[in-house]
Amino acid sequence: MELDSDAVHLYFSRPEDITEPGLLARYKLLLSDDELAQMTRFYYARHRHQYLITRALVRACLSAYYPVDPAEWRFAKNGYGKPEISHPDTELPIRFNLSHTRGLVLCGITRDRAIGVDVEDTERPTRTALAGLSSYFSRQEIEDLGKLPTEQQKPRFFDYWTLKESYIKARGMGLAIPLKLFSFHFEADILKNFTVHPDLNDDANHWQFWRIAMAEQYRVAIAVKSNNRNLKVSAVDSVPLQTTEAIRLSFL
Repeated sequence: MELDSDAVHLYFSRPEDITEPGLLARYKLLLSDDELAQMTRFYYARHRHQYLITRALVRACLSAYYPVDPAEWRFAKNGYGKPEISHPDTELPIRFNLSHTRGLVLCGITRDRAIGVDVEDTERPTRTALAGLSSYFSRQEIEDLGKLPTEQQKPRFFDYWTLKESYIKARGMGLAIPLKLFSFHFEADILKNFTVHPDLNDDANHWQFWRIAMAEQYRVAIAVKSNNRNLKVSAVDSVPLQTTEAIRLSFL
């Protein structure tokens, strides 16, 4: 596949739909010794299954763009824990990021652009009490959230949470970036503004964000560092090593 510089490709997999024993056995053959060891550390079978699908997905995605067998990819974590390609060639002009939640796995791919993705299950229990958000949300976000009717607070909570996760993952620094030092501002349901504190040494104008609703249950956010305002986001449902099917995205 071609990966144009203005493209953002998203691959979604649904672990609960991928159960064929022969296919799962193929996935296990792709994993490195370290990945197999990591998989065995998960206590619950569903978490081991999700991990297997996640690792198969990223390998299949990368091999869609380069003539590399999916089993040949190797990964290493940077100083903040973000996975990066370590083999076959660290100079490959491709960036990826992974996210997963119960029932859904996401891999985002770009060419030479930092990318972060986050997917959350909005049906899982979460505490949106304003008193508990001061460590995660900016003062303005907390004030804006508190002004919303109660029934709108949980959806907005997931807007903030996924957007924040996508940004810190794209920066490659995770929670080393204090979440309250950058802020998203909404007008009605439209994301209107993104600001960063000077301490973060970043320019908010260099970032683009997308919010996507998946099957009403899932909220997805994508962050890409780019001044190109004509980036094209596309997505497929994927069964790694088997099928892909284009899907129409519902942007928020």
